[in-house]
Amino acid sequence: MNKEIELLIKAQANVIEVVSYEDKRIHGYVNAAAKSLGMSWYCWNEVNGLQRYDYASKEYVKEDDIKDYLDILNFFTDTLEENAILILQDFHHVLGRDDPKILRKFREILQNKSLPNKVIILSMPVKCVPDDLSKELSVVEIGLPDVKQLRTIANTCLNNYEVNQSSIDVPVLEAALGLTTMEAQLAFSKAIIEFNKLDQSCIPFIISEKESIIKKTGLLEYYHTSTKLGDVGGLENLKNWIDKRGKSFTPEAKEFGLETPKGIMLLGVPGCGKSLTAKAVAKAWNYPLLRFDIGKVFAGIVGESENNVRKALEIARAIAPCVLWIDEIEKGLSGIQSSGQTDGGTTSRVFGTLLTWMQEKTEPVFVIATANNISQLPPELMRKGRFDEVFFVDLPSYDERKKIFQIHIENRKRSIDNLDMEQLARETKGFSGSEIEECVKEALQTAFSEGSKPLTTEYLLEAIRSTVPLSITMGEGLRRLRDWAKFRARLASNGQVEDIDTEKSKSIPRLKSENSNPFLDD
Repeated sequence: MNKEIELLIKAQANVIEVVSYEDKRIHGYVNAAAKSLGMSWYCWNEVNGLQRYDYASKEYVKEDDIKDYLDILNFFTDTLEENAILILQDFHHVLGRDDPKILRKFREILQNKSLPNKVIILSMPVKCVPDDLSKELSVVEIGLPDVKQLRTIANTCLNNYEVNQSSIDVPVLEAALGLTTMEAQLAFSKAIIEFNKLDQSCIPFIISEKESIIKKTGLLEYYHTSTKLGDVGGLENLKNWIDKRGKSFTPEAKEFGLETPKGIMLLGVPGCGKSLTAKAVAKAWNYPLLRFDIGKVFAGIVGESENNVRKALEIARAIAPCVLWIDEIEKGLSGIQSSGQTDGGTTSRVFGTLLTWMQEKTEPVFVIATANNISQLPPELMRKGRFDEVFFVDLPSYDERKKIFQIHIENRKRSIDNLDMEQLARETKGFSGSEIEECVKEALQTAFSEGSKPLTTEYLLEAIRSTVPLSITMGEGLRRLRDWAKFRARLASNGQVEDIDTEKSKSIPRLKSENSNPFLDD
């Protein structure tokens, strides 16, 4: 990274925006570039004023008590000596206010090519450059620490606590991927204090720390999943596809000429295994699972929503290989067609950021996006290149319903030997997987309330007959969804598709507010 900064300085870029939350890393890169080019460097912020870095003592020396933003820019142009770099911290606050005097001063600096080897480094945690400056400003984004940098951090922590350890295994360092320098330093330090070492026995502890830190962002949730592909009833076409693609992440696959899988879109009926599949894929491939709630990226500050989505995607890149699960993606992108009129284009820009990342990412981040409502999905999201495949997840077939009953009954430590599985499958035509699970839970509740009796077919049938499935309440909408998917998506199941009785659906009374539901009749 210091080479990139050094190259821009050599190219006479006199203002460079460096985007990172980590001041120490920015200072380290600037220090390396300055030493290589024989330049001195300074750091300014509103609290500490102007400080010069002294190479001999490796300390910051106070030079001036300048506290005003415009004054420090005037100091740069009028007073600062030649061959010097000035790091300006926290300027995103003033740039976000679009102060005309500050913007005019920056434009003069950017357009003044006679400044002799003077460079401003804007150290900012988020991209916050007004349109007035964006075309003339150079931008460098510093990613999260990689394994090599994490090794340096870990060794520093071991030295600080005087722990004599000759080497650190790579899996220990990989456990901290996705953390900033300070977060990794804290996680390593706590592990050393707890175990007096930093080896593979510390990995669960470090991952637990990482989970807490990632959850704190409010954008991503780190999942520990025990769900196996065998826990997903049916969806054999999808499971076979997943099984084949799991081998495509290996060096042998790359050498063979295969590209790293990008991801899949799972469209279809609510409660039919889309989210369960996302969890099962992560378990099958032994990858971390990150759930991305795209609805949480939206913030009230201009530009903050786009920065939130970049932050979430950067964490996913750093943790790779991983599975990034975007659940109910249509909810986060609803209103994109009218974004310019309703939210100043924020939704559209967030969507653009996500699309660009999906198209250009090279890291092994496998995206699983799930959606229930196809009418809210922008067509750009569906084209080839974003996802490897689009699967339609329909209601389970007869054989799949038997399998789903078996899974949920046996998961609750009950046997199916004395149950009429054929009758249960027949009686649940049009039921989703989650509705079948609820029937099993309700039947067990009834058996328990009547004196902890064994689970019987009769208890299950009683629960089934008291349930009104989605295929009844949303019958016509489900038929339209099937028609849409027929020529646009691949079937996740290899079971026989069963007709939906739309006449029953028409007879159900509805609230006026339900007319907005795209699955229901107009």
